[in-house]
Amino acid sequence: MTDLMRICPVGPEDLPVLRDLAEATFLDTFSSQNAPQDISAYTSVAFDMDKVRAEYENPNSRFYFARTGSDIAGYLKLNTGPAQTEQDLENAMEIERIYATRAFQGRGVGKRLMATALEAAQEAGVNWVWLGVWEHNQKAIAFYAHQGFEPFGRHSFRLGDDVQIDVMMRKKIAQD
Repeated sequence: MTDLMRICPVGPEDLPVLRDLAEATFLDTFSSQNAPQDISAYTSVAFDMDKVRAEYENPNSRFYFARTGSDIAGYLKLNTGPAQTEQDLENAMEIERIYATRAFQGRGVGKRLMATALEAAQEAGVNWVWLGVWEHNQKAIAFYAHQGFEPFGRHSFRLGDDVQIDVMMRKKIAQD
C-alpha cells in the first residue's frame, strides 16, 4: 500500500476537501468517546471554512495529503514558530494533526505521514518534533512511542465544555 501512496502538499483549491476530511477524521476518531454536544461545539469552530483557510494561509503552517490513486487516505498539519499550539520547546516543529481515514487505517498511512513530518523537520533544521495526544487515545500514544516519541509534559485541550488532558510527546531530530 505505501509504495502506491503519494504525499502531496495541499493546494488552495483543495481547501474544501481538507475541511471535510479534517472534520470527518476527527469525528471518526473521537465521537464515540465524547458527548455529542462537546463534539458539535468543537467541530463547528475548528472546522469552519474561514478558520481552515486562515490556518492554511499561515506561513508557519503546512498541510499534506496522503493520496492513493484518486483517494485521499489521510492528512498532516505541521506548525513552526508562532503557529505552534505550545511554545515549550526551543527550535521545534509541531505535528498538530496526523490522521488516516477509517478506510485506510492500518495500511501504513500514519507511518508515511510521520516520515514526511520528520523529513520536513530535518529540512527545517529544528531540534525537536512534538505533538499532543489525548491521554485516553492509547492506540495513538503507542504509535508515537513506536516512532521514537517520548512524553515530556501535559496540556489542556478544550472540547466544547470538556477540558481534556493531552500528553505532549517529543522526538529529538538529529542534524547531519
